[in-house]
Formats: sequence, structure tokens, C-alpha cells
Amino acid sequence: MSLTSTNTTKTAFPMLDMMLQMQRIGLRAMSLYQPVASAFLDAPRSAERAPASALFGSSGGRATVDAKAEQVVAIGEEVLTVGTRTVPGKTTRVRRVVVEAPVEKEVTLHTETVVVERRQPKASTGQDVLTEVTVEMSDSNEVPVVSKSVHLVEEVLLRKEVTARTETIRDTVKRDTLEIEEPSQLPVVFNAAKQQDDRKRDEKRGGEFQDKKQSVVPLPADVKTGEQKRQ
Repeated sequence: MSLTSTNTTKTAFPMLDMMLQMQRIGLRAMSLYQPVASAFLDAPRSAERAPASALFGSSGGRATVDAKAEQVVAIGEEVLTVGTRTVPGKTTRVRRVVVEAPVEKEVTLHTETVVVERRQPKASTGQDVLTEVTVEMSDSNEVPVVSKSVHLVEEVLLRKEVTARTETIRDTVKRDTLEIEEPSQLPVVFNAAKQQDDRKRDEKRGGEFQDKKQSVVPLPADVKTGEQKRQ
């Protein structure tokens, strides 16, 4: 009699039969949920084995890392531009109106009257007399005659005068600033081309110094200098 057999076995002990049945049910349940449990248990392990690039981005299901990629951050600032425009101001208005004012002026008037006067005749005889004669003479009076004429007294001129003044305009402008958070082992290079040129220049100077150093040939130990010979 086998405990793991799938066939139903009957024994003389009912308790043993029930235990075997429960064992078979448990094995069947474990076989059904084994793929789900294994995937759940393997998820943390796969996350630990995943490369760091997979956490930041992927393309087509695969993480891609471009060592030569460059990211550019644009830095800008505002520039204050001050212009001018003409706005209407105060208005000066000149209007010509006609007004009347009383005036006085003296004038001399003459009056002529007819005076009848009798006197002794001065002419000699022989004049035409004894005939009917009618003589008429009229008197006259002067009356004032008023007339008006226009004379220019003055002129009023309207013109504009342009004056210049300087005003200081105060305002605020915006600009971008950089806040760099860098790890200690990865320095930020702002001018890579300049540093590369300096490095090449230092390497060139070092090579020239090595060439000069090699060109100096040390003297053998047994060869004495002139000063040593004189001693």
C-alpha cells in the first residue's frame, strides 16, 4: 500500500483513509498554484538581477544605455527693453469771441441858420426894382455820422516746444540658475574642451621635459671633472 498513490485505497482504518485523502487534496492544490507562487517568489530576485538602466528607461522591452548620450539644459534670461510711446496730455484751447464795450468820442457839429437883416442900400440906383423877385436860402445842421473799421491789434501763435528728460526705469528680470547635485566620485565638467586642451598641453610639456632629461648623459664614475683634477 502506497501513501502517494492516486488510486483510492481502502484500509481497515477509517482515520488512515481520511488522512490519505487530505494528503492527496493538498498535493493537487500545490500543483495547481505552483506557477503563481514561483512567479511571486522569483520577482524580488529578478528585480535584484535587473541592470540599473532598466530602472530608468527601456525601449521595446529591453533597457538601452547610450554611453555617448548628451543632455542639454538651456539657460536663459530676460532682457529689459524700454521704449517710448506718445500719450495725450493737457490741452490748451484758444477761442476767439466777439464782445462789445462802450466807447465815447467827442465830435464838433456846425449849424447854419438864415438871418434876415435890413440895412441901407449900398448899390447905386438903376438896379432892377419894382419887379417881383423871390430869393430862397436854407439853413443846415451837422449831425454825427458813425462808421466802424477793423484794425489788427495783435496775433496769437500756438506752437509746440519739445524738451527732453531722462528717467531711470527700475524693474526686475528673470534668469535661469543651475543647482547641481553631483556624487563625489563623478565631477561635473563645465568646459570639457578647455580641460582637454590643458591636459594635452601638460602632456606635451611633460614629454619635452622627458626628452631633455634623456638628452643629458651622466658621466661615468671613473671620469673626473676639471675641478676634481685640479684638486
